[in-house]
Amino acid sequence: MKLCCSYFHILLLLKGTIMRQKNICYFRQNESTNETVHILDCGYHETTQGQPSAQTVIDHYVLHCIVKGKGTYQVHNQTWHLSAGDCFLLIPNVPIRYQSDACEPWVYYWIGFDGIDALQIIHLCNIRRHAPVLHYNPIEELTSMIQPLIFLNSASTSDCYTALSQFYGICAKLIQHNQNIKPLSRKEYYVAQAISLIQDSYYTDITVQSVSDTIGLDRTYLYRIFKEISGIPIQQYIANLRLKRACSFLADTTLSFSEIAYYCGYTSEQYFSMAFKKSTGFSPSAYRKKHLATKE
Repeated sequence: MKLCCSYFHILLLLKGTIMRQKNICYFRQNESTNETVHILDCGYHETTQGQPSAQTVIDHYVLHCIVKGKGTYQVHNQTWHLSAGDCFLLIPNVPIRYQSDACEPWVYYWIGFDGIDALQIIHLCNIRRHAPVLHYNPIEELTSMIQPLIFLNSASTSDCYTALSQFYGICAKLIQHNQNIKPLSRKEYYVAQAISLIQDSYYTDITVQSVSDTIGLDRTYLYRIFKEISGIPIQQYIANLRLKRACSFLADTTLSFSEIAYYCGYTSEQYFSMAFKKSTGFSPSAYRKKHLATKE
């Protein structure tokens, strides 16, 4: 008999880890770095008979991998009947419902994530907002990369990067599994173009109108399809990206607030301060002091 133990399997054995009915690990975001994808949480759940989801709307993506049992997933007025070997993606900012089968409740692993590149990576994995399910066999290839993350302490930067590396490993498996990826729909193609343009030009006075002019679309049409595909209005996407960059500048540099406002595309230092406090609850100076204190 061939024996083979990975580092993570050995780690679990040494820790004497026992899987409970539900295990969750939360990861602390490292706001001093510029990763375009963040891992927020992961876990394992042995659901009870007919148990529905506790949430109806979430604010990030969550990929579930079913290892046992059956259940249903409902989103966008569609229902999927899923079982072992299926994966389903929870989509942010839309009503969702997922429920175990009454006779064969499902057991699954999950990993939650967000970030400005999350949508593009999902597309590469051949997962769509209108079709957020897929089948993967053997499913253990995916769950074996989530399982060791559940028992990390989540307090260290290295654990966050370990989780991120495992997530990219899962994505690589899905991309390889779906080599015959369907091309993006016309709407998805336009939204991908808009996202790329915004990421390259967020520090300018970019607007919905300038994006639509560059792509060659009607402004109203772009606004509608961007929200349909990404889940948020295009103005909110621009604001979120500017805010993320501003947080990074405040935490990692000694740039003045006026310089940060300029480099992040805000029209003035005053407007930057008002927008930043409204979004984070902190003034730029308080945010910087907070992060300087954590580094000492």
